[in-house]
Amino acid sequence: MRVFAIKRTGKSILQNMIFDNEITLPNEDKCLVGLLFFRKKDAKKYLDTFQYKVFYEVIALTVDKSNKDNRLTKFNLN
Repeated sequence: MRVFAIKRTGKSILQNMIFDNEITLPNEDKCLVGLLFFRKKDAKKYLDTFQYKVFYEVIALTVDKSNKDNRLTKFNLN
């Protein structure tokens, strides 16, 4: 699945992301925001609300389903 995020330009990590909120954009209906945006135009409109938007950019991410068990199984506490 393709999703979009806003990150600082020049940095390699995602910072200050919004978790599970509902925001209202100017002249738009409500937009559901999880950790990521599901439409690029919503991410760009939210970026336009930033005061210093030149320091941020919209990036595309790919989210795939993992078949691997990612739980900590190194220590068996039985």
